[in-house]
Amino acid sequence: MSAAIYKISDLDFRHCITKTSRAIIPIGSLEQHGAHLPVSTDSLITEYIAKVVAQKIPSFILPVISYGVSYEHKPRFNLSLRNCTLSNMINDVCISLVENGVKEIILLNGHHGNMGVLQYIGQNLYEKVPSDIKIYTINYWHLMQSEFDHAGNVETSLVLAIAPDLVKMERAKPNSKKLSKSKVTYSSITNNPGYFLKITGNGVWGDPRNATSQKGRKLLDEIVKNLSKAILELEKY
Repeated sequence: MSAAIYKISDLDFRHCITKTSRAIIPIGSLEQHGAHLPVSTDSLITEYIAKVVAQKIPSFILPVISYGVSYEHKPRFNLSLRNCTLSNMINDVCISLVENGVKEIILLNGHHGNMGVLQYIGQNLYEKVPSDIKIYTINYWHLMQSEFDHAGNVETSLVLAIAPDLVKMERAKPNSKKLSKSKVTYSSITNNPGYFLKITGNGVWGDPRNATSQKGRKLLDEIVKNLSKAILELEKY
């Protein structure tokens, strides 16, 4: 049983809460993803994964939170919230869910820049919700073996599998600057405002030119399988 909050009534909710008390909140971003992918890429991916997982593991699906922390993409397109704003928003949503009987909340993250906020939601709510409430954050890219990118082969393949009409493959190009620095160096500056373009040259991290919907479907199968397994494992704690 999956229940999209957008599509059910209060009566439906009260019926469904007797069958599952789990909710999945997909969290993405609105930011540049090169010239070939929509700015909603992170939101599209997390929303899709959440819907498919809920078909396998009974859950309520919340509307995707599309506003993330994306200042690193300045001056290219980004609609960003401050860390404290995103944190307060998610805290309030979680408290409301708990007040309505939800006991387990999965924060499914689709944007690297949100990690700093999401890792502390459980701490923020420690004394604001009952002690038996479970709140977990999962970054979807940790559920696949392929190395994560930004508008590269992985993300482009995923969007080709989810919403191919939104992909302009004729515009697909790899990063225009060579990525030659160490991971430590990149991880230290990647989230700084304006640095993503300085690093990549064109806002793309990776090479999307060989992306295919077939690759995307294979990745989605892997992610959904591993996320479903992870959620079931978390139930034991």
